Amino acid sequence: EHSDAVKGSILLMQAPNTATLIKGTITGLEPGPHGFHIHEFGDMSDGCKSMGGHYNPDGVDHGDVEQGHVGDLGNVTASEQGVADFTMVAKRVDLMGDRSVVGRGMVIHADRDDLGRGGDAESKKTGNAGDRLACGVIVLKE
Repeated sequence: EHSDAVKGSILLMQAPNTATLIKGTITGLEPGPHGFHIHEFGDMSDGCKSMGGHYNPDGVDHGDVEQGHVGDLGNVTASEQGVADFTMVAKRVDLMGDRSVVGRGMVIHADRDDLGRGGDAESKKTGNAGDRLACGVIVLKE
């Protein structure tokens, strides 16, 4: 949603009491790293803008997939052809229970995420990852 050029498919998988595996392909990107996050809301009423901030149930500063907001997934890197193929393990992302991300938004950003190390207030909030290029809602599938 939100882009004619940027499209993708992302699969999140989790067995009980294990980390979540996130696999995906996003096309139509500029080559290089792009911030990738789970956002608070699965609301697309105003495109990607209505998805709120990064999912942050612990009220901590921005970081990476290991430390920071639960929704901080770091960067995915697009090839010279504009394709980002990725697989990551996200230990703090849950698909079950009271901290489940099901129903929340997933966003790919225009710029590299500085992982909260940019030395300014926006870095500690968003990682200076820039505009929201495309987004979708995390839903359950059989």
